[in-house]
Amino acid sequence: MKVISLIFLLAFSAYAQLLSGSNIPVIKVGSVGISPGKIDSLTKQLAQAQAPGKNIPPETMTQLRWAVIDNLVGQELLKAEITKQGLKADAKKTDSLIALFKKQFPSEAVFKQELKKSGSTEVEFRQKIENQLLADQILEKKVPYPKDPTAQDKKNYWEKHKGEVVLSDSIAGARIILNIAKGENAQAIQDKKDILKGYAAQVRTKKANFAALAAQFSEDSGAKKDGGVMTRFSPKDQGTEFVNAVKNLKVGEISEPFVQGGNKIVIFMLSEKNDGKFESYEYQIDYILRIEAERTRQLAIKSYLDQLSKTYKVQYLNKDYMPPEAIGQ
Repeated sequence: MKVISLIFLLAFSAYAQLLSGSNIPVIKVGSVGISPGKIDSLTKQLAQAQAPGKNIPPETMTQLRWAVIDNLVGQELLKAEITKQGLKADAKKTDSLIALFKKQFPSEAVFKQELKKSGSTEVEFRQKIENQLLADQILEKKVPYPKDPTAQDKKNYWEKHKGEVVLSDSIAGARIILNIAKGENAQAIQDKKDILKGYAAQVRTKKANFAALAAQFSEDSGAKKDGGVMTRFSPKDQGTEFVNAVKNLKVGEISEPFVQGGNKIVIFMLSEKNDGKFESYEYQIDYILRIEAERTRQLAIKSYLDQLSKTYKVQYLNKDYMPPEAIGQ
């Protein structure tokens, strides 16, 4: 079953920018019609946001269209339920969220300009924010967010799956490199080590993402594209200096800066270690359990929306705009 994500896809739903030129509804939720132009416009915007400047394969565009349709239908069902229950959004939360959104723009004037381009007004924008808050409120009550995996949850998963682990001396991770110029003195080298220590501290305190820092600051030629990622490899292939620097790291930890090959200073963040020890897989297990919990929640949301569709009838009037396992079908 396809997993849906019930967020308001774009704050600026471009009602005036209907690419197909058709306002004839292809889906109806209660008395509200959803046009192909709106669906196609949002699908294109979503594709551009996910892969700017790239050609999206037709099959991927189809999947994005299904996601847009599920979101639009879900929005309308939740809006109908909000109206039925007479719910009102918290004004302070609404103001806070609007202020946070406006901070993404250089000025209030630019925000209003972009709002005007979208064919929306400040009143309509505020209503969308209120609907989002109320939709979240309803969903949280009906389908609560999953709790974080406990230590026992992770150990139980390990006991069930540890027989599937393939043992090897391979690891994976990411690195940030600063080059050492010819004739560079000891103080300059130490200064670069201190810079790398600063990057590591930002990651440890969750003020920055390691791959993002690598893409921005690493002097490795490929880092801007891959974030300094090193897929599964044997440490010994990187030399003794590398082996000594990473041998005691646990998954998720970052090495101290070290000189490699005499011409570069490196820090390395370990993301995978295939030694068969629970602690080496705990980070991955935590991620897997969170994904599974969220998938379960999304399926529960789909079930709840199917229930709402019995009250607020959903009609798919064009098979080209009807996803597999569509909401309400």
